[in-house]
Amino acid sequence: MARQILGRTTRTVRQASYIVTVGIPSETKERRMRRPLTALLTSLAVVLLLAGCAAESSYGTDSARGTGETTRSTNPSPPATPDTATPDTPAFPGSTEQQMSEGSGGSDLVLVDVRFREAAGFDRVVLEFTGRGTPGWAVNYVDEAVLERSSEVVALGGDAVLDIYASGTTWPAPDYYTGPRRVTAPSGGAVDEVYVAGTSEGTTQVLAGINDGAAPFRVFALAAPARLVVDVVDVVDVADAANQDGD
Repeated sequence: MARQILGRTTRTVRQASYIVTVGIPSETKERRMRRPLTALLTSLAVVLLLAGCAAESSYGTDSARGTGETTRSTNPSPPATPDTATPDTPAFPGSTEQQMSEGSGGSDLVLVDVRFREAAGFDRVVLEFTGRGTPGWAVNYVDEAVLERSSEVVALGGDAVLDIYASGTTWPAPDYYTGPRRVTAPSGGAVDEVYVAGTSEGTTQVLAGINDGAAPFRVFALAAPARLVVDVVDVVDVADAANQDGD
């Protein structure tokens, strides 16, 4: 079924089995699939409370997680401004439904970087822009990784596809993103890899391959510089943390 989002047609995800992630033992896959969503969200709230702001407020190590925070960016330099959440940052919803919001400012935002961050209980994808205001967004799970401009289906790692649209953007521009189309996450967390589809008709599309099926996500924008942030729950990380707390 097709749905109009910010003037564009996106495909609504159907309940289906996805490609099994290579290299994960079968007993681990079964454990992941059996974990009820509500229990995972409850555990996630506990994990995030314990982690506090450490996972979100700095570029570098994450002492709450214990293994260090990993950032994979198409830009070799760390971001000048940390991708810090604000008091208005939304909580993770109890579902995987589509999320939308209008942007602020003009329509001259230019994509300049795409990067990953790992935090306690979730993985983060950040799209950074130059220009005025902050981007709007339309983010939802879809059946296939389809490029908006060409309708081409691209291969994408993971078990589900999260389709990310940022509005208020423009192309061409001298400082437009020159990094790789495909960016692989540094470890086996919630996000497997991201495909940067490009910008067309005022909208930038990025596709994210999500491990272990469709997981809850939250979306928000940050300013100075303009960024679109998509956090995806790491259901296995949350389940493991809950199991450790119960021991």
